[in-house]
Amino acid sequence: MPVGRTVSRAALGTCVVVTALAVPAAPAQSRQNEPPALPTVTDGCVGASPVTATGMPWAVARLGPSAAWPLTRGAGVTVAVVDSGVSATAPALRGAVTAGRDVTDAGRADRDCLGRGTTLAGIVAARPVSGTAVVGIAPAATVLPIRITGRDGRVPPTGLADGIRAATTLGADVILVGTGRPGTDDRLASAVAEAVARDIVVVAAVDDRSAPPSATAAPPWYPAAFPQVLAVGGIDPDGVPTEDSPPSASVDLVAPATGAVSVAPAGPGHYRVGGPAVAAAYVAGAAALVRSYRPELTQAQVRDRLRLTAEPPSAPGDPRLGAGTVDPYAAVTTIDPTLADTPTREPVPPAVLASVPAPDPAVRRAAVATTLLLLSTAVALLSIAVLRRGRRRRWNPR
Repeated sequence: MPVGRTVSRAALGTCVVVTALAVPAAPAQSRQNEPPALPTVTDGCVGASPVTATGMPWAVARLGPSAAWPLTRGAGVTVAVVDSGVSATAPALRGAVTAGRDVTDAGRADRDCLGRGTTLAGIVAARPVSGTAVVGIAPAATVLPIRITGRDGRVPPTGLADGIRAATTLGADVILVGTGRPGTDDRLASAVAEAVARDIVVVAAVDDRSAPPSATAAPPWYPAAFPQVLAVGGIDPDGVPTEDSPPSASVDLVAPATGAVSVAPAGPGHYRVGGPAVAAAYVAGAAALVRSYRPELTQAQVRDRLRLTAEPPSAPGDPRLGAGTVDPYAAVTTIDPTLADTPTREPVPPAVLASVPAPDPAVRRAAVATTLLLLSTAVALLSIAVLRRGRRRRWNPR
């Protein structure tokens, strides 16, 4: 069953209906302060959460972005969130969200009725707030909201392309796409190509639709299927993939995608969210850290760095795990993840000093005698010279 997404085929194109970023039901023994799941609304907007999470979400503890914060918190980097908009009034995002753009003409991009875009933005760049440990991967990055959903939650056939193009035009350094569709066209391909040509890192969630057991392949899910895009899948706390994608699914990286906690679109509370879009948000945050600390890197080099520094997968060879779990600290601090340009150093043998044999006693006595003779001769010659000089000056030594 799709997680947070339902796909429908319209007569004149493919539409995607985005719903809540669904998460499994909380167990009965859950802590009292565990936030509720982000609700799906059919009328009205998602409101404030009644619960403020006090503990650190397992996903943040697992990725450990705070290890990189002494070096960078993502300042100077703009991350576009292409989804349902982002609430600029959420306390943890106040001052971090720009006006953005609504490509559907359904409202303002810095407002979010569904709550999806706000939770994704919180995972990327939520600021520290007193009383909670919920914070973004890059808590100093700027969020550029791009709204591609209409009032009914649908993404029109041109929504993805228009959203990516708007993010490119407005100067994004990283583009996070939380949804997708099972197919592409020239318009979407061109939008992605333009973003990449402008040196923008594009991060997208992989398809999270379940496949029947007999399936051997799944239709590619775009824009994640484009080779220039970082395709992100999800894992649970045990490192197991959260999607039942067929082996043909193309995944570059994985990140936590279950039981994540992020900011609500209104009020100080939090919601639980999950799915590949959430995993993609964690990777987008890591990309923001890298772009901030290493601005000289191209988008291709940033993508390679994130893959090469990932924590190796728990099940090597599983295509659903890609290169492994994103590691923000390693991605920021590794000097050269490829080592391709570093010459191999041959081991240098330790220096061996030749031993000096002990001197022969007879030779030593002869050397001492010779030295004394030379000194006596020098003293005698000096005395003679002094006497001669004194006589010339009529000096009597008596």
